[in-house]
Amino acid sequence: MTLRIRRALLPLLITSTPASAAELIDPAAFGFGRPGYMVDTTFIGSQDFEGGGFETFELRTIVPLWKQRLDNGLRLGISLGYNLTEHDFSGTGTDRELHTLEAQLSAFWKKPNSPWWGLGFVTPGLGSDFEKLSGEDFQIAALGLLGYEFTDTFSVAGGLFASHAHDEGRVLPALGFIWQPGDWTLQVTPPFLVLGRRLSDKLTVNLSAYPGGGSWDLDEDRSANTLVVSGWQAAAGAIWQFNPRLSLAVRAGINFAGDLEIRDRNDRTRVDASLDPAPFAALNLRFGF
Repeated sequence: MTLRIRRALLPLLITSTPASAAELIDPAAFGFGRPGYMVDTTFIGSQDFEGGGFETFELRTIVPLWKQRLDNGLRLGISLGYNLTEHDFSGTGTDRELHTLEAQLSAFWKKPNSPWWGLGFVTPGLGSDFEKLSGEDFQIAALGLLGYEFTDTFSVAGGLFASHAHDEGRVLPALGFIWQPGDWTLQVTPPFLVLGRRLSDKLTVNLSAYPGGGSWDLDEDRSANTLVVSGWQAAAGAIWQFNPRLSLAVRAGINFAGDLEIRDRNDRTRVDASLDPAPFAALNLRFGF
């Protein structure tokens, strides 16, 4: 799973569930709950592999641009996302400054007094070092979901997610559930898992696991064409709600099960390495839309 999948699939799966979704936990700034402006920074320690290693800094933003509610239960929205990822490869003096820019167009439908709801979205974007843009920088993802609210505290959703990037495509099932008994929340929406508890109106603590990484086209490098970093992050976190709009979240944990792949312009694999686990820490600021 790449960063693209976690950013495109998970926010819409959760955000588009019924009204109780506004109270869902968003430990890693995926955009769960009500729309909002978000800035998330992550620092990952050295992920070592045979022959080297690299440290990572990541800055992620989500900016809602427009939303509209229609009389037939249909809601439309447009948002913009930008990621800056810096990989500092130790021992080589090589720094990679990589960018991902995406627009997301989404539609959600739910009639009043009906337990059923539906969702669709398309997310075109670019993943590159932005030295020279080409067709290989283009990425796109789409999702279709059908959901059912069994009770005020339990909802399920299922559908399909599809994506295409760097001459590779994939289709994955999207299936999960959300259970909110009292002050507890359990979100089992693979590949994202979170267990949280609201300790007060201001403070929520949580445990979470989710995929990380990304893929980028390397226009500036004559010997390499595509860089792919994948892995998982497991974290403990806390969210402090200053007021109904503004919140600050911190999380820390381990980046594990990582892989590094570098392919040349003939699509031959030059590097295919497993990454050692590494600690990470993150800080997130959110302002409700």
